[in-house]
Amino acid sequence: MSNENPAPDGYRPRCTNLCCKSMLVYGEAFEGDPEYQDGTAEFWCTRTSKCMGPDGEEVSLGVCSNPERSCFKEF
Repeated sequence: MSNENPAPDGYRPRCTNLCCKSMLVYGEAFEGDPEYQDGTAEFWCTRTSKCMGPDGEEVSLGVCSNPERSCFKEF
């Protein structure tokens, strides 16, 4: 199963260190933010405070939902 699509029950694992403005305002309902558009939101890692994770890879909802990532810590 691809990490890009949520499970039928809506659950998709993601790293607890992933953050974006919509998450700060709307919490777990961030994807319902009228200004949030998948693929255009600027995510950052709270461990690095940058758009790059501690493993040197990019930060996004898709890649930070991969439990195989070395820095992944499930939310």
